[in-house]
Amino acid sequence: MAKPAGESLIRDILDRIFRGTLRAGDRLPAFDRMAEQHRMSVVSVREAIHKLRLMGLVRIRQGGGTFLVENIPSIPDILDTRKYVEAAACFLAAEHADDADFRTLDRIIEAMEDDYARRDTVAYTQQDLEFHLAIGRMSKNAILSAFLDNIQELLYYLQERTHMMQGTLQRAYRFHPTIAEALKRRDGSAAQTLIVDHIESVKKAWKALDKRKTAPGKAATKGGGSKPTKDRYGGGSDRAARPAGTVRSH
Repeated sequence: MAKPAGESLIRDILDRIFRGTLRAGDRLPAFDRMAEQHRMSVVSVREAIHKLRLMGLVRIRQGGGTFLVENIPSIPDILDTRKYVEAAACFLAAEHADDADFRTLDRIIEAMEDDYARRDTVAYTQQDLEFHLAIGRMSKNAILSAFLDNIQELLYYLQERTHMMQGTLQRAYRFHPTIAEALKRRDGSAAQTLIVDHIESVKKAWKALDKRKTAPGKAATKGGGSKPTKDRYGGGSDRAARPAGTVRSH
């Protein structure tokens, strides 16, 4: 299935946000400039920016340009949001899903098992996303389903990066069939518990990664003196760079 033209732009901007080369408040280039850089139409750029706006990551000033929001959510914040939304979706799906929904879920699980056996991480990640979106639709709650649909590029990006961490794909693989079985038993409470445990395990992996990155001797530029990075998206702000993926202390 062909991917929308604007998907590469969305991925590029997400990558720059979570790697820290785009920072809160930074201005993005004009639409025609981004279209030229990414070899796509201005219409595709406009659609990509609209999706990023639905994710709550950019704001558009009428006649003034497109900017990253000032309060970019961290990856743990995004995972917490997923946890609560998908827990509600699981509970409702257990009550409202029909036989056709369960057949769809079974097909997704079967495809995930095949992809896992073939070690096709790209295909597995796509099916992983489809699994979570399917539960949103099975809830029969239009708001929950639309929310997950609107942030699906963000979900896919984070799932893809999560699966690059050692052991995370194996842990995720064990959760999905048990969630599906709980839903088919109409056990909403069990499905909720499993989806929460699943997302908490992902959150734990990100926290461990962040701890390794910020350990003494790992961040050579920490503490000052680093020059701001400049990229094609107008970086170079003298605000301290801090990747949005890092865990904030509470």
